[in-house]
Amino acid sequence: MRVAVVTDDAALRDLGPAWQAPWRRSGADPFRSAAWTLAWWRCFGTGRPVVAVAREGGDLAGLLACYLLDEPAGRRLLPMGAGITDYQDVLGAGDPALLAAVLETARRAGVVSCDFTDLPPGAVLRTIPAPPGWRERLWESDACPVLAHPAIPAGRRRDRRQALHRAARRGGCAIEVADADTLGPALEALFRLHAARWRACGGTGVLADPRVTAFHRLAAPALLAEDALRLAVLRIAGTEAGACYALLAPGRISFYLSGFDPAFSHESPGTILLGHLIEQALAEGRGVHFLRGAEPYKYAWGGVDRMNVTRSLTPA
Repeated sequence: MRVAVVTDDAALRDLGPAWQAPWRRSGADPFRSAAWTLAWWRCFGTGRPVVAVAREGGDLAGLLACYLLDEPAGRRLLPMGAGITDYQDVLGAGDPALLAAVLETARRAGVVSCDFTDLPPGAVLRTIPAPPGWRERLWESDACPVLAHPAIPAGRRRDRRQALHRAARRGGCAIEVADADTLGPALEALFRLHAARWRACGGTGVLADPRVTAFHRLAAPALLAEDALRLAVLRIAGTEAGACYALLAPGRISFYLSGFDPAFSHESPGTILLGHLIEQALAEGRGVHFLRGAEPYKYAWGGVDRMNVTRSLTPA
């Protein structure tokens, strides 16, 4: 197995088609796909990629995608996707060699730290030994609740039935899952509903940054083509009342982003839509991940905490 490090944008773009094969084989979350990572780089990239690539017999076998970021306190190395990616890790084979190659490139670039953020339980990057000459710290960062049991709590089932009755009295409801033809309008509905929900709370939300909406417009079609995206829109009395953007991987669904119209708060569109998607996922045999954040609704649906960690390596 040979390991090389990509440090320019053109070579990084060229990796795209080969990247998908080890991602598909691994069963990894969409966060580690080329569709997600390269779209993120187009919207947030610094022009200084540090991507270690392992090849075996000419085929791409493993990959660790990072980048350099200059800050007032010094230059850092971070994983691509930082900020809007809930789970990070190495992809595929060549784990120790990939980490060693990234760290050596970072050392030569004069970094003050290499911070591998958002490592979930089971992430290889939690435990790969660092090569000599590096100090390290590991600390818990964000709670990422997952559904504790393959069933919806009785209280939530009751709440959903009542919400459906209220929606029926208002004119009925329907849930549509976006396909290639309807993805664009569904995505724009999500953006509008997300903004409306946050305005009602006196905030702005993550989509207030135009780079984030640009990212999703780029990534969503490729994710959908890989059957890695489930974007559902709820209509009540014919009006868009809620939307939920979920990521699919073998055996699990991850609820990433949502939005609801406050005008329909009495009908509880979040309860209707999330309950439908969880029921569907459980019927498919999928585990349910609520991703980063300790919002109370996640625990009401039966979520229990799994903790992400950050592993920081600094030159000795």
